[in-house]
Amino acid sequence: MKGYLIFLAVFLTTAWACGDYGNPVHEQKTVEPPGIPALGQGQASFLLNGTRHDISIFAQRNGYNLNEVVLRGSGKGMENTLILTFRPNEGNAEVNIEMTGYWDLGLCIPFNKYLLSSSPRNIIRVLSYDSGSGYLKAEFDLTFLHESDTTRVASFTDGTFEASVDYSAFTYCIEG
Repeated sequence: MKGYLIFLAVFLTTAWACGDYGNPVHEQKTVEPPGIPALGQGQASFLLNGTRHDISIFAQRNGYNLNEVVLRGSGKGMENTLILTFRPNEGNAEVNIEMTGYWDLGLCIPFNKYLLSSSPRNIIRVLSYDSGSGYLKAEFDLTFLHESDTTRVASFTDGTFEASVDYSAFTYCIEG
């Protein structure tokens, strides 16, 4: 009988130590699987004129063309906001030249604009896109020239991004 009580005490102590009796199931937090950004959120990494940048980006559907996605992001050491607008078809994406640029949007009106150059090396390559979840992964190489001083160049190379597209429509704030 004494051996049985010792075995029972060891068994109950082990079971108590392995269990999580302090947190009922309804209080446990749900954790997102790694690698899937929250809706609208994402990360980008690239070389800007030879300097590595890792920034947070925001991804939305384009309010002017519902078949396109707009990604916006800026980071420490960047003077402007990178805006990429394109159709998220897998493979080489169709880039919206008018809405893709490296722009300062301080007062909601783009100024100090770097416009997409005419280089055939400008590319956004969609590696993965799930229209249901909005998950988007791509790589890019883009060169922008300042609109009034074309000797000023912003060259984005070895770029990658991963985001979860928010399907609320992006519009410039000057339109309401």
